[in-house]
Amino acid sequence: MHENATTTTTQVPVGLLTCQHTPYLRQFNTTVLSCSKKPNKQKLYEVQLQDTILFPEGGGQPCDYGTINESIEVKNVLRVGTSHVHHTTAPVEEGIEARLEVDWKRRFDHMQQHSGQHLVSALFEQPEYGCDTLAWGMNATRCHVELSKAPTPEQVQEVEDRLNLYIRRNYPVHVTFTEERPATLPKDYVGPNGVFRVIEIMQDLDVIAAEEDPVNHAHKEKRGLVRLDYNPCCGTHVKSLKDLQCIKLLHQEKIRGNNSRLYFAVGQRALDLLQETYQVTKDLASVLSAPGGPETYVDTIVKNQKAARETVKQAKNLLKEIAAYQVRDWISELKDKNPITTQEDGKSNSAPYLVKYHRDDVDMDFLGVITALLKDNDLIQGQRIFILSAGEKKDGGPMIIIGQSDDAVKKIGAEVSKLIDIKGGGKGRWQGKAKSWQGLDSAWLAAEALLHAESA
Repeated sequence: MHENATTTTTQVPVGLLTCQHTPYLRQFNTTVLSCSKKPNKQKLYEVQLQDTILFPEGGGQPCDYGTINESIEVKNVLRVGTSHVHHTTAPVEEGIEARLEVDWKRRFDHMQQHSGQHLVSALFEQPEYGCDTLAWGMNATRCHVELSKAPTPEQVQEVEDRLNLYIRRNYPVHVTFTEERPATLPKDYVGPNGVFRVIEIMQDLDVIAAEEDPVNHAHKEKRGLVRLDYNPCCGTHVKSLKDLQCIKLLHQEKIRGNNSRLYFAVGQRALDLLQETYQVTKDLASVLSAPGGPETYVDTIVKNQKAARETVKQAKNLLKEIAAYQVRDWISELKDKNPITTQEDGKSNSAPYLVKYHRDDVDMDFLGVITALLKDNDLIQGQRIFILSAGEKKDGGPMIIIGQSDDAVKKIGAEVSKLIDIKGGGKGRWQGKAKSWQGLDSAWLAAEALLHAESA
C-alpha cells in the first residue's frame, strides 16, 4: 500500500491519536511520513501522517473529512491495524510539516451520534428493559441500534424521557483504558501498549441529590460519580452529555427473529428532523385544505379518502355503462355488416371482419369489462377479430386481441407487434402492453389486410 512500510513504526497508533483524546481540536500540525507516488483506483493519494485529528473509520463511526495545508482535501481515512491512512485529492511532500483542519460540522455530528448511541444502549440494557445492543449503524441522516428484543412503545417513551433528563443533568463522559481485550474488537486491531480504549458515561449522584433537595443538598455528604456506561470504543465522543442537546427515538423494525432495529436522532439531527417535519406539515396544510393545522390532518385525510373511493366507484359504474353502450352499438353493427351464417355441418361462420377500438381515458379493467360483455352477448364468432386498446398516445397502455380462432389471433398479434412497440402473447386471447400508441393506425390497417389475406 505504501512505498516505505517502516514509517508505520513512527506513527502514533490508533487508540492514542490526537483526534481520539482531544476530539474538540479543529486544527493541528503533524509530519508527513509517506505518500504514494501514484493515485489509487479512486484517484486518491495514500498518505501516512505521524498523528492526526481526522478520525479513521471504525467502530461503526464513519471517518472524518478535512484538509491538509488548506487546499488538499482528505476524502477518506482508514485504519490498517493500528496505522492510519489518509486518502487525499493531491500528493503531499514527504517530510514536511502539514497543517490539518477537520470538517467540524461532520465531526461534531459524529460525536453527537456516537455518544448518543452509547447512552441509548446503556439505558436499554438496564435490567428493567433487558434489551442488549447487538450492533449499531450511522448514515447521513439516521442512526440505529439493533436490540435483542423489541421494547414496548411505553418503554421507548420512558427511555427517551430518561435520556433527555440525563442530558439536562450534564453527566460527564470519560475516556479510560483497560488491559482486557474486548471480544467485539476486530482481529487485526492490537491495543497500543497492550491497553484498549474505553468510553465511560458517569452518573453524578450529587446532581440528583440537588434535584431531590435543592435547599439542603450542599450540606450533605458528597456521593460522587457512579458508572452508567462502560464500553470499549475507538470513536470520538463529547466530553459531557450537554453537547448531545437532545435525543429523539424514532420507529422500530423487526429483523432477524425477535431482534429490533430502533432508529434515533441526536442533537442537530433531531433539530433538523423537527424542521423537516414542520415544513412538511405546513405544505400538507395547503395540499389537504386543512387550515385547522396538524390536529385536523387525520380527519381531513379520512374524508378525502372516502370521497376518493366514492369517486372511483362512480367512475367505474359510468365506465361499465359506457362499455355496455359500446357493445350494443357493435351488436347492431355486426348484425348489419357481418351476420353469422350457419354452415352445412351446423357450425356458425362469418366473413372476415375487424373491430378496432381505442380509448385514451381508460385502463385494462375497462377492456376486461368490454371483453366480458362480448362473450356474454356471443359476439366472438366466425372470423371476427376485436382489437381493443387503452391509454394516452405518448404513454401507451394495454391491448387485447380476441377472436374465435386462436391461430388468427396470434397472427394478428404478431403483425401488430411489428408496427407498435409492444410485447404480448397468451392463449385464448392475445394481451400485451405498449410503450406508446405511435403506429396504432398503421397496425390496424396491417391487421385488416392480414385478416382478409388469410381468408382468401
